[in-house]
Parts: sequence; structure tokens; C-alpha cells
Amino acid sequence: MKRAQIGIAAAMILWSAAFGFITQYAAIGPKPDGWQTVALAIVLHAPFLAILSFLAFGLIERFDYFRIAARPPRPGNLPARVPKVCVQLPMFNEDAVAERIIAAACALQWPRDALEVQVLDDSTDEATRVRVRAFCEQIAAETGVDCRWIHRTDRQGYKAGALEAARIMTDARYFAIFDADFIPPPDFLARTIPHFYDITGRSIPDLAVVQAQWGHLNDTESFLTCAQALWVDDHHTLQKTWRSGVIGFVNFTGTAGVWRREAIAAAGGWRAASLVEDCELSIRALFAGYRTRFVGSIVAPAELPNTIAAYRSQQKRWTQGWAQLQRLHMKTLLLRYPTSLARRAYLLYFAGISWQWFLWTMWILILPFLIASGLWLGALGMEYAVAAYVFPPLFFALFAGMIAANEARPTYALQSRNGLGSRLLRMARVVPYMILNTGMMPHHFCAFLEGMLGPLHAEFVRTPKTASTGITSAPGTPKTPRPKAKVKDASYLWFELFFSVTLIAWAAYFIHVNQSFAAFWSLWILACVAGLRAAPALHAAFLAKDSANAR
Repeated sequence: MKRAQIGIAAAMILWSAAFGFITQYAAIGPKPDGWQTVALAIVLHAPFLAILSFLAFGLIERFDYFRIAARPPRPGNLPARVPKVCVQLPMFNEDAVAERIIAAACALQWPRDALEVQVLDDSTDEATRVRVRAFCEQIAAETGVDCRWIHRTDRQGYKAGALEAARIMTDARYFAIFDADFIPPPDFLARTIPHFYDITGRSIPDLAVVQAQWGHLNDTESFLTCAQALWVDDHHTLQKTWRSGVIGFVNFTGTAGVWRREAIAAAGGWRAASLVEDCELSIRALFAGYRTRFVGSIVAPAELPNTIAAYRSQQKRWTQGWAQLQRLHMKTLLLRYPTSLARRAYLLYFAGISWQWFLWTMWILILPFLIASGLWLGALGMEYAVAAYVFPPLFFALFAGMIAANEARPTYALQSRNGLGSRLLRMARVVPYMILNTGMMPHHFCAFLEGMLGPLHAEFVRTPKTASTGITSAPGTPKTPRPKAKVKDASYLWFELFFSVTLIAWAAYFIHVNQSFAAFWSLWILACVAGLRAAPALHAAFLAKDSANAR
């Protein structure tokens, strides 16, 4: 057995023993008695106290957002000689979306003698390679853009390796980077590049990155995509606006942004030390003395993963990669990076954000034992339990969701979806958002541990793309097959099963002892986890039935 599966088996044995002991010998309801008992209760509440600190940092960002948003960053003026820009399009077997992004890149408004497009095609599928290369030649001839197809026979370093190998093939001063599922607006460069200059046309030497807002092509397609859209709106519109304006640092999100050539070189170039190579380079640029900037008024729409499997694959890579970042850079942030105490505290929160999944999972596993032994705040009165355990995360989700839905207006402006009705519908996304995040908790927990304990140079698994735009096909139109993305490690599924079994056991116990509050939340979390796992099978069955009826 793998070490992870052995660990899960050991956890199941220990949990079963603890469950049997608590339910046999403890009685629900007694109030904490004596300082030793109170001290034990405080220690066991440590995961939740840490969660509250994360929520506090998040509320600071969102409450103070309005002050920062009132003075958005202003672009300068381009110099007389327009700088050369290289648009890099890393891709791997992107048959569905390759031509769309290449065409959009070649349609960017920028002097043709100062624009270069590098199609970094690491595809292993021969038909895709042939098609992409032919399209590059065709679009170059039609538009006059220097569009180059660059293919590597190996995938060393994955996306980071492709970007680094291509960086030395051009003398461009700026690099605009787009993933294959994005569609940059024609004026993207004309609006981002001026931020690297002041009003006199002089370069701002310490600005490394200008990051644009992610938009959406298919946010109304499904329960899954609308939940993701709320997260993106919140993270970009609220968090990145605040971080850019207050601490002068936002991480590059891997796409829809522009890098200064000198900043990449000063940071040591692209490398695949982490699965989130974009943020890893951003942190090294920070250490090298550079600032980064977010401009929320510039929006580049993109495709959101439209299957649970694709979403799981994406989130595994992100959570695992963020955990790897801590192994690489947390010590420097904590001890060696010269900055103020307040800014250091925030940067530590930023770098350690993936701990929230570990903390939430541990808290959900610990809290039922506290309830059963009377060491929770509900022993003092149910109102204390609701105020402490339910209100903070619920208020955070509702508050962040409402602000993000209202403030992400540039994202929806081109679709004319900023009316009152549209904003109210966007606020309602907080419900699927909470369900999705609750259901993904054990998955994120496993990815976090893999990032903290596993190898740094892990395999980069791309997120499948389908060129989805959220537009419903006409009746009778054949449905485009959705690519599948699977997490290979069976320990993820085993842990979800263990997590679900613990919830079932506690729900049954709490129902037996008439503790409806605890039983409800056990069943709620169970329904989210099990429902998310069952959703792909139910969706496939629905499609099969629909196809049979159509025949």
C-alpha cells in the first residue's frame, strides 16, 4: 500500500477507537468544569481559531476594498518608440481552443513591427500539432503578424519550461501571456503596456507585472460554472484590487497579464519548482525588489472548467502548488525579506492561504468529539454555538458574495449584464459556491498534504478545455464530448470515503441523542461531499436518457 493509504487506514482505526470511547462514556451537555478542562477545550479549538484569523484577514481586504477602488491605478503614456511585445501562448493538445486564442492574439491592436506571437505548442498529439502549425502559418500570412509555432520534443518543466525556453528566442521587452482558453480583447496591450510608464513616457523600473481581470465565457452554463465565477469575481475584483493598492503585490495568475523582461531575468527566470509556477516567479520577483499591479478595468474572458473532473484536476494542481510554495519561500518571507511588520504579516497570510483547507477539514473531524464530550461553546447555550461556529463563516461568504456580485461590473459590461436583476442573480451564486467549496474540502485537504509532504517537481496536469461559451445548442445538435480529467491517486477517494463515514456515524449518533444542531450540520457536509462525487454519474445518466428520448 502507498504511504497515504496506510495513513488513512491508521486514521480510521484511531478515529473508530476515539468514537467508540466518546460515545460510550461521554454525555452531551455538561459545561466545562475546572481550568484543565477549559484549557483542553481551548487547545482543541485551535484549528477554528486559526480559521477565524484567515477570515479576519479576508474581511480586512473586503471592507477596505471600497477605499482602494475609489483611486484605481492610472496608466502613463507610451514613449515615442513603442516597445516590442511578445505574446506567449503556452498550450498542450488544445485542439478545441488553439485556433481561437491564436486568432485573438494576432488581432491585438499593436504596431505590427513591434508585435510577436509565440505559440508554445508542446502537444504530443500529431494531428493537433499539424493543425496548429498550419494555422500559425495561415494567420501570419493573413495579418502580417510575426506568429511563430514553437514545439519542444520533450515537456521538461511543463508550462514553465516552455515559457523559459521561448523567452531567450526574442528580444521583446514585455511578455503578454495567455492560456489557451482565454480570449483577450483587441485593446488589451494598448491598455496594459502604458501602466509600465509614467505620464512623461518614462519607464517605471520596479513594476514587474500588470495583471488583468479574468472574465467568463460560460459562467451561466451550469451550477458548477456559476459557483466558480463568484470565486473568480471575489478573488480578482476584491482581493487583488486591495492587495495591489495597499501592499503593491499581487501574484501573476498564469494568464491575462504582462511581464517586464528585466523582472523575469532578475528573479531567475521561469522554473517548474512548484505547480503554480506563475505565483512562484511572482514571489521571486518580490524578493528581487519589484512591485506588481492589478488593473480590474481590463477584462480578458476565459472558459471555466465545465465538468467536476476538470475542476478537481485544476484545484488539485493549485492547492498542491500553493503548499509547495510554502516549502520554497515561507522561511524567506518570515525571516529574511526586508519589509514592515504589517506587510510581512499579510504576505505570510497570502502565502499560507492553502492552510485553510487543512484547518477546515481537521475542525470538522474534531468538532463532533467536542460536542459529544461537552467541550464546545454549545454547552454554555446554543446561542453561543451559533454565534461562534456558524455566524463568522456564513457572514463572510454572504458579505464577500454580495460585494463581488455588485462590484465585478467590468466583467459583465460587454454582455450588458449589470442591471439590478443580473446583479441579484449573481448574488444568488453564493449558494452553489458554498456547496461546491464544502464538497471539495476533503479533496483540497489531500492536495494540500501532497504539496507539503510530496515531491516538489510533481507532474503538471493541464485542465481540459472544450471551447465552451455557455450558449445552449439548438435541439438535436450533437453535444461536444467533454474531456475527462482524473486524479490518479486513489488515496483521494479513500479519504473522501473515510470523511463521509465519519459524518454518517456522527449524524446517526447525534440523532440518537436528540442533538439536532450537530446532526443537521453533519448531514449538510455529507450531502455536499457525496453529492459532488455523485454528480458526474448523475449527469452522464441524464445525458444518456436525454439522448435515448431524442432517438
